[in-house]
Amino acid sequence: MNLLAVEELSFAYEGHLILNRLTLLLKKGEIGALIGISGSGKTTLFKLLTGILKPKQGTISILGKQLPEGRGNVSYMTQADLLLPWRTVLSNMLLTTELGIIPKNKDELYQEARALLRDIEMAHCEELFPDQLSGGMRQRVSLGRALLQNRPLLLLDEPFGSLDIVLREQMYLLLRALQKKYATTLLMVTHDFRDALALADRIFLLSDGGISHEWVVSDEARKGTLESMQLLEEMRVKIQPKRY
Repeated sequence: MNLLAVEELSFAYEGHLILNRLTLLLKKGEIGALIGISGSGKTTLFKLLTGILKPKQGTISILGKQLPEGRGNVSYMTQADLLLPWRTVLSNMLLTTELGIIPKNKDELYQEARALLRDIEMAHCEELFPDQLSGGMRQRVSLGRALLQNRPLLLLDEPFGSLDIVLREQMYLLLRALQKKYATTLLMVTHDFRDALALADRIFLLSDGGISHEWVVSDEARKGTLESMQLLEEMRVKIQPKRY
């Protein structure tokens, strides 16, 4: 079953066609990674998926509901953690509730937020403020806040861009464990092929306004084998901008 179905999607900005009849399908429970050179339209696609922008033509369906009706099925973790410096970790987690994004009572949400803090190994930090946290800890809180919304589709925009390789590998393990536990379907934008290979079930290359290539990632390819090296090299070659 396709949880996300983007079909024949086109979008233009000031007369410049950015996406041209793009089609992308993501099954329920999958992790997809979107790669492409800067300016290829990755951020534009995410804005369309969240309903911030409206397509020129084509449709976006989440769980069979077309946007804008299906907009409530999407949560979004931005590249910057956007934690408010005057609020504690727990209070930052609950920000979306105060904005009315999650229609649940306060006591229930506090319980769920604390459970998520345990899952992201941050329960001991709930009364700390953002400036008392490391970069990796801030990213965990941002991820927990997005998961607290309990939406079927979670969009991740360069979620590990500011982390070193050790923290990245820790986040890979954490994100995969949480994705399985909460049965969330993920689509992430990344410039780092290692992120894509470590996490994604399928990798999509966005170029010339559409998905020009798709790779299915096997379990064997995640283990640092010859297959993974070949896949990384193939991505490097195909992502190179065309020279005229």
